Amino acid sequence: MDLLQKTLALEHEASNFGFCWENTTQIMAQILSECQEVSEHLNQDATPDNTLLLQEELGDLLHAVFSLCVFCKLNPKDTLEKTLTKFERRLNAVKKLSHQMGFTTLKGQSFDELMQVWDKAKQLVG
Repeated sequence: MDLLQKTLALEHEASNFGFCWENTTQIMAQILSECQEVSEHLNQDATPDNTLLLQEELGDLLHAVFSLCVFCKLNPKDTLEKTLTKFERRLNAVKKLSHQMGFTTLKGQSFDELMQVWDKAKQLVG
């Protein structure tokens, strides 16, 4: 069983036991809480203990997002697969646009410049 299947199975087991979300507002509050905890750990020194805590909080965030998928009756694996397909399509457009602009790489470009290319790619390929 892969991790996404295990997540789905545990979500169903929890729900069948009565340990479940009542609405999406609760899940979104949990996601925002996890984002805050991740942010706090990102601002700490990169010690082994803090790195482990950051990993745990990122895992909690991923789980909360998967919980939202399950609550909305969306398969987390299918959801992730669709977004990766979309990201790949857009990344390929970013590469093509970059080459048209004379770049072989975008390394060294500012974040604003990266976002300009990304926005153009989104317009081109959705």
